[in-house]
Amino acid sequence: MANLTSEQANRLSDDFFYLSMAIADFRYAHWESLTLEENKELSEMQGALLRCGEDILAFSTTLVMDEAAESLSKISSITEEIRGSVKTLSAIQKGLNTAAAFLILGVAIVKRDPMAIGNSIKDLFMTWKGNPE
Repeated sequence: MANLTSEQANRLSDDFFYLSMAIADFRYAHWESLTLEENKELSEMQGALLRCGEDILAFSTTLVMDEAAESLSKISSITEEIRGSVKTLSAIQKGLNTAAAFLILGVAIVKRDPMAIGNSIKDLFMTWKGNPE
């Protein structure tokens, strides 16, 4: 396992920032469809993702990830895909599940748990893309 470079940590932190903004876009696009509870849950996830991004920057010199370049590439790829389409996502539950999956990934990164990071990345892709059958 290698430590993340400051550039990699910045990129990862940016991904979490952009995802928190995508959640905000999703909330506003579906404001009328969301229950008060769903809106609150998304708001809390948005804040937690922002904090994860800040923590990633704060811990950047000590964060380690297996296969860091590949993992970061996957995270950036799914971030771009989500940012590009989350506003038009019609399934409220999928939006909630995706936000939760990213939050779980952020917690795994901040806790520096390589196994949980790998599993969280896989879970995130399954949540967003569905079963590849």
